[in-house]
Amino acid sequence: MKSKMKKLEGTARELDIEVSKEAVENVFKSIVEDIQKTANVPGFRAGKAPIDLIKKKYSADAIEEAKRKLVPEAYQGALEEHGITPLSYPEFLGINISIGGELTFRAKVDTSPEVNLKSYKKMKADKDKVEVSEKESEEAFDHILKIHAEFVTVDRPLEKGDFGVCDVETFMDGKSISKKRENMWIEVDEEASMLGMGEKLCGLKASEEKDIEAELPENYPDKKYAGKKAVFHIKVKEVKEKKVPEANDDFAKKVGKEDIKSVKEEITSQLKERKEANEKTKVKNQIIEQLISKHKFDLPKSMVERQLKVFLDRAENELMQKGAAKEDIEAQKEKMMGKLREEAENKVRVYFILDDIAKKENIEVNNEEVDAWLKRLAASYNQSFEDTKKYYEENGLLGGLMEQLREDKTLDFLVEEAVITQK
Repeated sequence: MKSKMKKLEGTARELDIEVSKEAVENVFKSIVEDIQKTANVPGFRAGKAPIDLIKKKYSADAIEEAKRKLVPEAYQGALEEHGITPLSYPEFLGINISIGGELTFRAKVDTSPEVNLKSYKKMKADKDKVEVSEKESEEAFDHILKIHAEFVTVDRPLEKGDFGVCDVETFMDGKSISKKRENMWIEVDEEASMLGMGEKLCGLKASEEKDIEAELPENYPDKKYAGKKAVFHIKVKEVKEKKVPEANDDFAKKVGKEDIKSVKEEITSQLKERKEANEKTKVKNQIIEQLISKHKFDLPKSMVERQLKVFLDRAENELMQKGAAKEDIEAQKEKMMGKLREEAENKVRVYFILDDIAKKENIEVNNEEVDAWLKRLAASYNQSFEDTKKYYEENGLLGGLMEQLREDKTLDFLVEEAVITQK
């Protein structure tokens, strides 16, 4: 076998590969002999037809089988000859083979880039001092109380802060333009309610009805109605009063703490942990920006395109959840294409930089670390560790998880090595 390598755009490589006549003939001979053993040829007993007749009758099948055997073997040999580690499946082109002749073909493949690591220790970064004010703690505590609020049906008119359980119909020019929504909870608050009209329900009691005019948003699912005024016919079925629990030891026991002081201390501790995590993320982002600016190298096109698709799909899902129309989503994706491509390139670039650092510093992830991560994930979703791990195994996700954990571990190493200034 002979091969030549040619550099293409980015990290793509093209291999021109030739397999000798002798090697091709040997494979043909083996294939034809195998066919002869079971071939049914009129006028001959099974397995007894002359080899020349088998070659003539089954030449097309033999050629295809020879391709299946020789092309992967020759491709693998060429990779080893040129020291190439492929990052994508090969694209085979111009496969040419015939009985009595050699096999020639080309293979295109993306390869790992040459990173040429620059200095990555003692990088400079800054972070804010982490403090939790009394006001922040109180606001967080009030939020926890509201989360545990109960909604009690009351026999009185709606007041600000209440919720009305309502049936809602939408009309335009006297015609219904959407399906009736039943038992919809509307908060009696201009800022928090649907299209800001919740406060207009003040004074209504259960079984009372009201028409409220409001302008439909520009991202309304049905574009022909977007931005136009509509009439919402609302029937109040129940009045729900929001009752926030008292901040006392009874509440503390309800949430699994000994007293209210313990609840407030844990809230303050969690706020501090969250702020510290945010500051660490800021430091990591500063380090990543420096790594990107220091390292310029060609990127595998196939990896960039895959990462770009991930970002585009994520953006599309976010727009769909906001109710954007299909044509608007496509227009937005076009506008975002340049920015998302740059983000995809940076993501791929950082992957290779961190991979090289991890290799140089012998940073690896063991099974215990993977299991610990899966246990935390399982607990957050109230699922068993066994079921969670089985899901990752059956869906081929463990490899990707190990790569991500190794990347995180490498970034943690760089943070430990960095010179961090506290503002």
